[in-house]
Amino acid sequence: MQKLLREMVETYGDRIYRLALRYTGSREQAEDIAQETFVCAYKHLDRFDRNRPAGPWLFKIATNLCRSWNRIHREIPVEAPEKIQQAADKSPEDLYLEKESEAELYRVLHGLPQQYREIILLRHAGELNYAEIAETLGLELSVVKNRLYRGRIMLREALLEERG
Repeated sequence: MQKLLREMVETYGDRIYRLALRYTGSREQAEDIAQETFVCAYKHLDRFDRNRPAGPWLFKIATNLCRSWNRIHREIPVEAPEKIQQAADKSPEDLYLEKESEAELYRVLHGLPQQYREIILLRHAGELNYAEIAETLGLELSVVKNRLYRGRIMLREALLEERG
């Protein structure tokens, strides 16, 4: 059992952390949510179907924890979380402009309705494919594709509007 959990942490730990970081905007909260995800997974390993991939199951736990965090902390983070890794070959000006663009994207993304924001985060921060997102959220594949498409349009329009 512990070997299975260790493999899950090694395979999905970074992606779950990035999802929680993008969701909360806080490194500490993201670490707590990622850790709690694996604590919950450990407690309920007997419910895990080993014939299925672990990713959607773990991301469902993480998404539910993020939702709970959001209900408690209703405020939307105003700053984008720092990047996990910065490119060493970029100039300070490029890094500043990139950080400003990311902060703008983050603010606009968190202004989207939850149903669109979650799918965008699972797709891009969690790196899940459409089928994994559908399984994670308990939605039909066509609903996931539709919401991702609409969410991206809403995101693009909001970014264009913000830039004036």
